[in-house]
Amino acid sequence: MGEPVDQERALDRASAASPEGVVPSVGAASPAAVPQRASLLIPMTVGATFFMEGLDSTIIATSLPQIARALGVTANEIGVSLTAYLISVSMWMAASGWLADRFDAKRVFIGAIAVFVFGSVLCGLSTDLLTLIAGRFLQGAGGALMTPVGRLILARSFPRDELVRAMSYMIIPGLVGPMLGPVVGGWITTYSDWRWIFFINAPLGVLGVLLAWRFLSSGGPVQTAKFDTSGFLLVAMTLVALQTGLEAIAAESKVGTLALVAIGIGIAGIALYTRHARRPAPILDLRLFRYRAFAVAVLGGSFSRLVLGATMFLFPLYFQLGLGASAVVAGYLMAVLAFGQIALRLGIDPLLKKLGIKRLLIFNSVVLGSLLAALLLFRPGASFWLLGFFMFLFGLIHSIQLSTLAGLNFSGLPAEALGRATSLGAVVQRLSMALGISMTAILLAFSSRGAEPVWADFRLPTLALAGVMVASLLSFLALRRGDGDDLLKAKR
Repeated sequence: MGEPVDQERALDRASAASPEGVVPSVGAASPAAVPQRASLLIPMTVGATFFMEGLDSTIIATSLPQIARALGVTANEIGVSLTAYLISVSMWMAASGWLADRFDAKRVFIGAIAVFVFGSVLCGLSTDLLTLIAGRFLQGAGGALMTPVGRLILARSFPRDELVRAMSYMIIPGLVGPMLGPVVGGWITTYSDWRWIFFINAPLGVLGVLLAWRFLSSGGPVQTAKFDTSGFLLVAMTLVALQTGLEAIAAESKVGTLALVAIGIGIAGIALYTRHARRPAPILDLRLFRYRAFAVAVLGGSFSRLVLGATMFLFPLYFQLGLGASAVVAGYLMAVLAFGQIALRLGIDPLLKKLGIKRLLIFNSVVLGSLLAALLLFRPGASFWLLGFFMFLFGLIHSIQLSTLAGLNFSGLPAEALGRATSLGAVVQRLSMALGISMTAILLAFSSRGAEPVWADFRLPTLALAGVMVASLLSFLALRRGDGDDLLKAKR
């Protein structure tokens, strides 16, 4: 009696996660359960590189004036080093899935760490702007591969019902890196040589390579089609144009000529690539959106990532300009947010079992939107202890949304599609977060009319983000019975 019922449930889950009209195959599509020790070491090994990349992405900001003086260039010219990094990340992220399939994810992951470290050392040794830009470009290439390939390794290493928990452990170091970056960068620049903000990546990278070599499994290459060179170039052009446009909007707090031209090129590139993607084996396989769970996680989840990415830009400004906190207090509040994000990742499984994927995402969207709106209840002079508790709570709910969406990205997908899904999901995620920051910058500039923002000027961007967060639940209504069930442990 029990066996036919189990088979029926398995068929229902597989059918719900399959494209419309496709008859699914029911069977073991996930790896066997991993030992308890490995279940922690594997995600923490991947997370160590997330820490390195996250630290590097924020540590340089506090040192730019000193670097500019050392290289004999202006502050505006040194900004090109930041742009070079972003452009490189945008270019190479699209190729991450194909490279991981063609050359084995473990080798690509270790190679990405090596490229990142080599670029870091080149930056530290640079005596002119051109060398610094070359080093930052290499860092971007390594960083673009480390993050999505690391997620792919987890997806291939764990059964689906353990994936959300594994992703939770993986993201913890990645949250700590950006939090420590400005502090460490300021300390190094003040008390040491700015070159050490790059050299610090060398021991971290060596540790990452040793951990990856020791604890990550080599699954061997997957048979792949010929590399889609024309598609890669088209995607790279499109992503660079969109990234440039969004960066220009964020920097100028308005849609200027450069932003219009760049975004226009990006939109044209999207249209051209949509047509290009109809051919066999494109670099970004848009046909994956036929899988309902994946489409909801990537496209629907992009609204959540837009908001949650924007809050990392909005909160420090709100604390300092809106509430009058010092930079140190604002840093502490962001640290409390990170602690909240870490805390609930260790107990997310019971929530998934209790509510299920769909109800949890819908409930979370409403709670996060409400919390964002409630942030405006804090006025200048408010207790920072109370605000700290609020940020801890926001971090708890924030972590649920990101961990659940990260797992749902791989739900219902056949094993051979995981590499392609990694690339596509990473590209959409990056663009959505960049769009959120740009949108928030424009709304804040509109509210403040060019002056330094005060508390009242933060109402429009904060309420707009809260509205988008609540509205994002509409995308999760598309989930059907069985979607995401492979992420839940079966009751025994």
